[in-house]
Amino acid sequence: MHAKALSDPVYLVKKQEADKATGGKLGLFCDTCHTPIGTMAGQTRTGKLSPQSREGVTCDFCHQVVGSEKHPPGDASQRLAADGTKRAQLKDAVAPTHASAFSAFHTKAEFCGACHNLKHPTTGVALDDTYDQWAQGPYASRGIVCQDCHMSPGPGEGPVVGRAGSMGPIRDNIYLMSFAGANVALGDPVRARANLTRAATLTLDVPEIVAQGEQGSVKVSVTNSGAGHRIPAGVSEIREMWLEVNAISVDGTKRALGRQQFGVVFKDAQGRYPVQLWDAVAVQSDTRIAPLDSFEASYALPMPEEERVTIEAVLNYRSFPDELAAKAGVENPVTVMASLERVVYASEQALRTARRDARRADSVLGSGGLLIPLGIAAVSIAVLLLLAAFLVRRRRRVAEQDDPFSAG
Repeated sequence: MHAKALSDPVYLVKKQEADKATGGKLGLFCDTCHTPIGTMAGQTRTGKLSPQSREGVTCDFCHQVVGSEKHPPGDASQRLAADGTKRAQLKDAVAPTHASAFSAFHTKAEFCGACHNLKHPTTGVALDDTYDQWAQGPYASRGIVCQDCHMSPGPGEGPVVGRAGSMGPIRDNIYLMSFAGANVALGDPVRARANLTRAATLTLDVPEIVAQGEQGSVKVSVTNSGAGHRIPAGVSEIREMWLEVNAISVDGTKRALGRQQFGVVFKDAQGRYPVQLWDAVAVQSDTRIAPLDSFEASYALPMPEEERVTIEAVLNYRSFPDELAAKAGVENPVTVMASLERVVYASEQALRTARRDARRADSVLGSGGLLIPLGIAAVSIAVLLLLAAFLVRRRRRVAEQDDPFSAG
């Protein structure tokens, strides 16, 4: 996604809308992170970007960063030494085409926070506070940094053993250049889905029995169990994460019991909400889930005139609203982050019947687990015997045809 920072169709649509609303001012602010080379070279103001500037967040830019101009980092606070020396976490790197140097800064969350921590340029409202969320949360105190999740095989796994170059030595601190986040539509879908499905866990508490016509209670908990920042993260004004709780009848009909949207809602100077991020002067509401925290809710369950009903809880995610995806002309898949199902019965008899049927099914399956292989073996032996008999008869016929003195 770093390579697509300036060409991302969704970014271009939002930037166009922002420029129209602010007279071109906010787009220049956004480009500071989306094309840092173009910004430093003054090309974003002229609109004439070099090929290097059009590459978005490039290798050359990141590997010449030496620190942050402020702490906490943010609003493109990277400090560069544009001397051609490439810097990273390797202490003894040797490159044939450029100088190299060790950089402890590349192993710190502050390196990422220089861009992934943004405030509105005039109102100061946090538009993307991913770094601050991490710094104030439990992962920072444990020494788990951004790179351990977004530049590794999986969330929290850290650097890997491997080679930085095809002819380099085996090292134990290699970071992957994947930068996988949660963007299934435009990023690496496999890694993005892995991040999303590891980020949250669900619990679903329902009564075993609710009589027909009576009302029960469904309790759901969503825990941010795998992300070092709040979920959803990023420019969360456009991120969409929501919980759906449904009752499913025997015939498959779904009935909504509840829904919860997670994210940030901005308000403007007149107190109106929701508003676009460029009009934001304050946060109206923030329902994101902090690291290792949980959202809990209860929903009423009016029991239908049925013997049983299945309660379903599903946590969904997509990177942007469908309306924005349509404007940008991109697909907008929904990813199921977590889901659970539980069955509620209308009576003790219905529950006992279901348990008895389950035991019978397990019994049949268990015996079948032995009978099926035995059956296959018996059939295989029979086939082999028939084949052997066929070959013997055929051989006899051939022999009789070849023997002119046979009695046949």
